[in-house]
Amino acid sequence: MLLKSVKLENIRSYLNQEIEFNSGSTLLSGDIGSGKSSILLAIEFALFGIRGKRLSGETLLRNGKNEGGVELKFELENENRKREIIVKRKIKRSKESVGQASGYIIKDGIKKEGTATEIKSEIINLLGYPKELVSKTKNLVYRYTVYTPQEEMKNILVEDPELRLDTLRKVFGIDKYKKISENCIIITRNIKERRKELEGKADGLEKKKKQKEELTKNIEELEKEKKEIIPFIEEAKKGVEKKKEEIKNIEEKIKELNSLKQKFSLADMEEKNKHELFENIKKEINEIKTRLERLRKEVAGKEKIKPEILDKKITQKEDEIVEVEKILRQIDKGLNELNIKKKHAEEIKSKILKISRCPTCEQEVEKEYKDSIIRRENNKIEDYNNKNKEYAEKEKENESKLAVLKKELEKLKDEASSLSVVEMKKKEIKEKEKRKEELVLKQKETKKNIGKIYLDKKELDKRISELKDVEEEYKKLKQRLDKAVESERKFEIKKVSVEKEAEGIAKNIKMIEKEIREKKKSRERFNYLGELLQWLEEGFIKLAAIMEKQVMLNVHSEFNELFQNWFGVLMEDETINVRLDDSFTPVVEQNGYEISIENLSGGERTSAALAYRLALNKVVNDLMEGVKTRDLIILDEPTDGFSSEQLDRVREVLEEIGTKQTIIVSHENKIESFVNNVIKVNKNEHISEIT
Repeated sequence: MLLKSVKLENIRSYLNQEIEFNSGSTLLSGDIGSGKSSILLAIEFALFGIRGKRLSGETLLRNGKNEGGVELKFELENENRKREIIVKRKIKRSKESVGQASGYIIKDGIKKEGTATEIKSEIINLLGYPKELVSKTKNLVYRYTVYTPQEEMKNILVEDPELRLDTLRKVFGIDKYKKISENCIIITRNIKERRKELEGKADGLEKKKKQKEELTKNIEELEKEKKEIIPFIEEAKKGVEKKKEEIKNIEEKIKELNSLKQKFSLADMEEKNKHELFENIKKEINEIKTRLERLRKEVAGKEKIKPEILDKKITQKEDEIVEVEKILRQIDKGLNELNIKKKHAEEIKSKILKISRCPTCEQEVEKEYKDSIIRRENNKIEDYNNKNKEYAEKEKENESKLAVLKKELEKLKDEASSLSVVEMKKKEIKEKEKRKEELVLKQKETKKNIGKIYLDKKELDKRISELKDVEEEYKKLKQRLDKAVESERKFEIKKVSVEKEAEGIAKNIKMIEKEIREKKKSRERFNYLGELLQWLEEGFIKLAAIMEKQVMLNVHSEFNELFQNWFGVLMEDETINVRLDDSFTPVVEQNGYEISIENLSGGERTSAALAYRLALNKVVNDLMEGVKTRDLIILDEPTDGFSSEQLDRVREVLEEIGTKQTIIVSHENKIESFVNNVIKVNKNEHISEIT
């Protein structure tokens, strides 16, 4: 990986700045606080995004700005093919905090937008870093192979040895051995707990086997008892069948007896009904005789008047009434016409008296003319009154005549009605006489039937008497059958009881067999886990520890040699020697005595930190072959406290490092003399710029 350029927009002290990088060594030069380290933080942000408190949005975004971003262009070499990668990340301010927005990555000229996490995943994949770093906030591989803030490297020299070892395990990628050991301890603990559980489940296996044997014997005894019961059941069934056959034979006679009783009962009921019918007929005949006597008396002497003559008289009277009513209607019509004419004459008189001029010719009407018209209309009115009197007299005369005719008609109708009643009574007499004859015949027939029913009852009673002992015999046979059935039922119940008991035991055996299988399985699993536990405790865990120790020894050997070598180049003081102990802690010896690293001067301590940093870089790059950042190293203030002679030795260090691109952040002007490129950073009115 080689950096080509980086663009900063509203990042810390930068407003809008692009910085280009060349291969070889490059110095970011400037006063303290000018903005040199901000460029390194921007590069790290572009690659991996915000990383919690270690690299927060609030730290990156310029004060007073709501949005900012970094665009990084770098080059990767893959199978002798160079690929240009451009990655852009943005940050935005919200009410609560400053967070990451969506960005993009351009690979081989193809732009792909994505979330902060998606871009981080793409970068880690391109750089050949372990995939699990996508979910981590701290990227130790980048921190200890590419860019480590100087103060952070100094801290690793003096921190807790166990914490340092854990950190280095992660950097070297061999923390998996410790994880294996820790996981094995958890697994062995779980295996022991599981074995204890399985031991409890397998407990009582022999007892269950013995219980199964006892239950099997019980079933065999019950089968034997069942075989002994079966002959008794068969014998009882034969007895029941024999009794049923005897009952079947006698049931035919019982059936005949019941049929005879039913017939007798029906005959007795029919006899009663016939007697009742006979009495009803007799009663009805007497009632008819009484009615006939009364009817004959009522019609006696009323047979002289002929109905047809009476009908003729009624018709004649009705015609006369119609004629008179016709005359009355004509009179009424004449009266109405006279009243209308009279009214008309009165109206003419009234009008002529009121008129003074003729409405047609508009001439004055003379009195003589009015008087002549009034006289004419008075004559008409008098004539109408006379005719009215004549009509009134005729009307009165005809109304009197109509009343007389109606009375006469009513009398004739009463006579016709009376004659009709007589005719109805005559008809009733004929019907009663006919009904009487029918009843007499029916009475004779009923009497004959009563006699026949009596004889039938006598015969039925005789046959019933002959079968009277059948019922008693049937009761005795039924009692014997009930006893035989009860005996059979007892044997059957005993058999079923034995079968159910055997079935219950069989179920228990199945359950016990299942428990035995499970206990055997638990015991087998218990034994297997024991073998597995022995292999883990006595073999695998020890092997993992040996492998880790061997790898760590190899790493330690190379690391220690490189550390001593770089320190020797930087110091050239034979009185001071350094080495690494087993926990990779730097041990300083001066004049043959161990001294604390904290007792070293500032320049000596910086030399130790830089030597440790360079040695760590080489070891990690050698261990992680697929990493694409081995051609790049960034040194942040690596010469803090160095003397002029030590600064000269840095030139040798840079030549021996052999990386294609080295970026140094420093305020030491002397370094400018032995680097390939110099980028000067100035700060004016809180704004950093490149000159």
